[in-house]
Amino acid sequence: MELTITSALALFTLIILSTFVYFIARRLKAPYTVLLVLVGLLLVPVANAPYVGSVLGFIDDMVLTPELLFFIFLPILIFESGFNMSLRKMLDSAWTISFMAIGVMSLSVLTVATLVYFILPLIGIQIPFIVALLFGAIISPTDPVAALSMFKELGVPRKLALIFEGESLFNDGTAMALFLVILSIAMEGFHGTETVVHGVLDFFVMIVLGVVLGLVMAAIFSRIVRFAKSNEFVTVTLLLVSAHLVFVSAELINESGVVHVSSIIAATISSLFLGNYARHALSPKMDDYIDKVIEHVAFVANSLVFLMAGLLFASSGIDFGELWLPVLVTIGIVALARMFAVYAILTPLGWMKLEAPIPPAWKNLLAWASLRGALSIIIVLLIPEDFTVPGWDYIHAPHDFLLAMTIGCILATLFVKAPLIKPLMQWSKINNNTPLKMAHEADLGIYYLLAAQTRLRTYTSKGFLSPDQYQILADQLNQRLQQAEENRLALVEKYGRKVFDQSLHLTMVHAELAAVKRLFINEELSEGTYRIITSKLNLQQEKIEKAQHDAIDPKQYTDRKDIFDRMVQLILTPFHKNRGRTSPVTLLEYYRAQMIMARKAVRTVEHMQTEHKHPVFLPETYKEVGALYKRYKKGSAAKANNLIKEHREELTPHIHRMALRSLSVSGSRALEYLRENGLLDEETEHDILEDNHFNEDDILNVIEGEKIALFK
Repeated sequence: MELTITSALALFTLIILSTFVYFIARRLKAPYTVLLVLVGLLLVPVANAPYVGSVLGFIDDMVLTPELLFFIFLPILIFESGFNMSLRKMLDSAWTISFMAIGVMSLSVLTVATLVYFILPLIGIQIPFIVALLFGAIISPTDPVAALSMFKELGVPRKLALIFEGESLFNDGTAMALFLVILSIAMEGFHGTETVVHGVLDFFVMIVLGVVLGLVMAAIFSRIVRFAKSNEFVTVTLLLVSAHLVFVSAELINESGVVHVSSIIAATISSLFLGNYARHALSPKMDDYIDKVIEHVAFVANSLVFLMAGLLFASSGIDFGELWLPVLVTIGIVALARMFAVYAILTPLGWMKLEAPIPPAWKNLLAWASLRGALSIIIVLLIPEDFTVPGWDYIHAPHDFLLAMTIGCILATLFVKAPLIKPLMQWSKINNNTPLKMAHEADLGIYYLLAAQTRLRTYTSKGFLSPDQYQILADQLNQRLQQAEENRLALVEKYGRKVFDQSLHLTMVHAELAAVKRLFINEELSEGTYRIITSKLNLQQEKIEKAQHDAIDPKQYTDRKDIFDRMVQLILTPFHKNRGRTSPVTLLEYYRAQMIMARKAVRTVEHMQTEHKHPVFLPETYKEVGALYKRYKKGSAAKANNLIKEHREELTPHIHRMALRSLSVSGSRALEYLRENGLLDEETEHDILEDNHFNEDDILNVIEGEKIALFK
């Protein structure tokens, strides 16, 4: 697409229009993507209407081309989904996601192709089986965007949402690879067993090489991100373009003609690696910043895709008046094929008991909420307009026929299936209200109301509220607080106090994760030790979330879910100087971090419990869990001191460095406070750092002369 003044104007007009559609969707509580497509469909006739065309005629200049979708929009959407997906949580449903992404999709392709091939002749349309297979590959991959937006509003269990998202993320690459193989066979002809073997081999080579390329590119970007992490603008830019560069690299390899690589699989693996392995190198502030940037960029890309899809559908030039019957038939076929594939694959998977079974209500939702979107549009647009196959004698060309069927199925899923997802969820009583979640929200909700009470008293003491106004608001808050306390007591009676012990322990783990993240960012902790501790905390968190608190092993810090960590460790271990033994420095880092984390967790919860002169947590729970973490702190401090006594000479330089880092961190917090309150500019900050640096020799002398225990 050539960029002209009018096409640029159309682009920015569509972006502005999408923001208005977003606000309307939120107000109407309607699926945002569905409204976007509807607006896109209406734009073409409105823009071409008399008098209006002279004003809005430029809208048609922004065309949704395969190149625009494939090289610009799709990498952004893949990166946003992969970067923010928790691989550990996804692996809890690894079998289900794998069977959905490969088994359900493959069976759906075959079912759609078979039914289309045998049913369309009943209405007078005979098409070659290879074209039916092409249509199956085009329409089988799912797009979770519209469904997931409703899932968030309705509180769908995170595991179910992850199955949807994981299936979509991985079946994109599978579907594209399968489509390219089928298209190649359709264009070059079928030659028996040789064609089948060659097609299967091409399919697996594309997938495997996609995984390899994704890992290699991710490793390169991971190293670059570590090098540039001090500059948030450079880091965010590198991460954003990583998916595009991986995508383009794969396509350049494909153009060489030597081998074929799945660019979608490569981008998926790369984004998963960066999000689950390299992301920890970012500071909390930068992590939050990149989250917002990626979310915004993905929002713009998604908005344009669905809005321009509506424009494409409305201006396709296809005569749906002639094709309405085959379109209607294929819509029913695709829906039935999805239902059949889901139940046919997930039912025997449940019998095998490889993981927790999928509830029947979840299967119903997985079968129904299978919306089609961006990838199906991309795939169908990749078919050449002059594409034909032997035996095709239908009045419409294969390209136009497949495009019409695809458009019809996409519109049916968006305008029929999507609006019915919410009633189906409500009827099936699918929600995310686990006992632990309700207990956790009960505790934090009480803290929220207590904070509001304190703020209300402060406003009144400063004269912002009259006594009468204060009394009205105070009575309302007291009623809400009393209701919250009663609701918590009801939860205790129903589920027992144990669930609140787990909730407080979960709060402690969250505080520990935040503390160890700060230690690593402040360079008080090596990457290896940081990974060991975070892996250990992740394991504990998962045990708590699964109500297996008593099964926590304090010594376990890794499992099969740490895929990327174990992969990197396996590669680097032969080159590690101290492989096979743990150095005193590493042990000291570990004990010191454990002590600081436990202390931070205790202080955080203690502050919440005593800040408002009203207990937030149940007294017995607070006492028991708090005592447990105090023992953790004391034990780690004792181990650290014993280690220092045994290896004082070896550990002195490391203690020196930790002291310097601690002082530097204190200074950084002071500077951050000054910046937040508008008391510091960049030049002044530079001068302060230059004039007030710490004297390393003085600190070293103090540490070497210290005779008392360093860790208490």
